[in-house]
Amino acid sequence: MYDWNDLKFLLAIARSGSTLSAAKALGVNQTTVARRAEALEEALGIQLFERRPGGYRLTVRGQELVAMAEAVEADTTHIADSAASWRRQISGTVRVTTTELVATAILAPLISQLSATHPGLTVELFAGDKRLDLQRNEVDVAIRVGSNPGEPSLIQKHLGESVWGVFAARSYVDRHGVPGSDLAGHAIIGGGGDLATLAPLNWLVAHAPGARIAMRCNSVPNLIAAVKSGAGIGPLPFMATDDTLVRCLDQEWRSDIWLLYHETQRATPHIRAFLDAFTAHFATLRGRVDGTAFAGSAPIGAVESLTKPSPITILPRT
Repeated sequence: MYDWNDLKFLLAIARSGSTLSAAKALGVNQTTVARRAEALEEALGIQLFERRPGGYRLTVRGQELVAMAEAVEADTTHIADSAASWRRQISGTVRVTTTELVATAILAPLISQLSATHPGLTVELFAGDKRLDLQRNEVDVAIRVGSNPGEPSLIQKHLGESVWGVFAARSYVDRHGVPGSDLAGHAIIGGGGDLATLAPLNWLVAHAPGARIAMRCNSVPNLIAAVKSGAGIGPLPFMATDDTLVRCLDQEWRSDIWLLYHETQRATPHIRAFLDAFTAHFATLRGRVDGTAFAGSAPIGAVESLTKPSPITILPRT
């Protein structure tokens, strides 16, 4: 059986006309070219070249074999090009867990962009407060809001801060005016169920003893909808705000945002593509998330952690 690698020596000699020129083209010595040409002839049992003082001349069978070898060369190049193209194509499923708010405000637009740029990439999204376990391979990527996860085998990237403030709908302000430090006579939104211990809601209730609790919400999406409807004043994350809202007080609550994934996933192409895209996308939204891009921001006063339980101790900003 002949060696396929010897076909490149056949082609080099055929194209250059001599073993010396072929050697220069292939980056080997002349002796190697001559030896490989002889080995190919011996393996096939066919004379491929007429060896003359002025160089090598193809026999009839040699010309026929060159045509075949050129087809093999084209197929080999096609295989290499296809493999390179396959490596560039991103495909696979990325399982991501995060809160409903991050899923709605940040991930949804990104997933739309990823579908356009990487049609073979699928994002399987688990939105909710349940913390799925990356260590047990329940998900591939987690975007979490809160304290440092502290899991040493995970890559932990701090993205920024999620900041909350107190807001009212413009429709509410049109009816009742902009709330000041005295909230007596105003309607506020309280928390219930899963939000019963949410620090911003408890702070608002504690600092508005004369206010009427218009309704209680058990989820952040419900809370956002309630405030935007004009039902009352309530704390909201800046990432959920728009020009239909007015910031009422200078109170803020801050909580860290973390991007987490297992260290073994770092080199997985489709997960790497998602991580890079999410990091870049989040950077463009950081001002919305931390409130610095909110045009109606009030002067910032006291700041405290969103994760602290009620009752609340207000910490001076440093």
